[in-house]
Amino acid sequence: MKATKTPAKAVHQQTEEIETLRARLREAEDTIEAIREGAVDALVIGNHERQRVYTLQTADYTYRVLIESMNQAALTIDRKGTILYSNSQFSRMVDQPLEQVIGSSLPSFFKLQDKAVVLDLIAQRANPRISTSSSQSGCELEVDLPGDSLMTVIISATRLPDVEANAYMGIIITDISERKKSEKAKDEFISLASHQLRTPATGVKQYLNMLLDGYAGALDEQQQIFIRTANDSNERQLKVINSILKTAQIDSGKYSVIKKTQNLAALVKTVLADLEPVILMRRQQVSHAIDDKLEVAVDGAELCLALSNIIENASKYSPEAKKITIKARQTKKATVITIIDQGVGIDSSDHAKIFEKFTRVDNLVSDTVSGSGLGLYWTKRIVAMHGGSITVKSKLGKGTSFIITLPL
Repeated sequence: MKATKTPAKAVHQQTEEIETLRARLREAEDTIEAIREGAVDALVIGNHERQRVYTLQTADYTYRVLIESMNQAALTIDRKGTILYSNSQFSRMVDQPLEQVIGSSLPSFFKLQDKAVVLDLIAQRANPRISTSSSQSGCELEVDLPGDSLMTVIISATRLPDVEANAYMGIIITDISERKKSEKAKDEFISLASHQLRTPATGVKQYLNMLLDGYAGALDEQQQIFIRTANDSNERQLKVINSILKTAQIDSGKYSVIKKTQNLAALVKTVLADLEPVILMRRQQVSHAIDDKLEVAVDGAELCLALSNIIENASKYSPEAKKITIKARQTKKATVITIIDQGVGIDSSDHAKIFEKFTRVDNLVSDTVSGSGLGLYWTKRIVAMHGGSITVKSKLGKGTSFIITLPL
């Protein structure tokens, strides 16, 4: 029987296949080493046929160094929240090896009470704790990481372009613990200083009122003018001190709301009765179309304060003889209150700023209008404590609408 020789072409083909297998083996070894060192760019998890792994060989070195040198944690996740990529900073934050971080579920690294809201962030579901950025695909959440040392972080999530099937969202996690400590120390100082200032200011008010009431004898007209002027200044001082104290209480979490079922029309009428002298002086009109049977579960005093701040601003920043309209409607999920004015309006670049502490934006009448810059800050915080949200729609010279949404 004659032996057959393997054709040279077949031998060459077998050699190529062996080299291909060796190359794949080397890449697999590189992949394993990269995962151990935390240097993989992405681990894309799919079915067996479509499974893909990106290793050091397919990574851009400069980009990788940049991501690894960041002070923030940088991750990519799939739609289920599985971590496809993480830089070393996140493994340090959660105190776990990088090889255990990659492939884990992002919500699993947070406290039990925060897991649901992290899932809402990933799914981009509406949640009062999640703030939406100007980009439609971007949103942020502030949470605490579990562990012995309290670490407060901001999670910034951005939808990624549909380039890779599984790389759904980019996550940046920033440690703001030191900033929170500084803010707490500042708030405690302001609270302490305000308490110390209020005591003597209250004493001055009492003695000025005693003089005006004649406890030290009759006063001539000039003396009464001087004392009334001093009393008015003292009253403004006390208002500023009380405003700062309330802000410190809200920021420290010591301020809370007590919800009870309230008639919304009655609350609005209470606010308008308090503001009536100012509105009449400016010859303005206020109309409200609110169903007398509409009820809301709110802290009546606090909602009145929030509404008063908005309506008073609507009056102050509107010319004389203009109209202010208050509307309310109830859906199956929420009560929506809208306050519309015909005032000077707010530039779109200032819409977010107006809800910040001690902020007053420039407009045609800002030089003639007084205020502490805390009213709308309180309003937003009060609405948030009710589990609701507040938005603004406005253009310069076209009036302003504030929309308060309160969940049922």
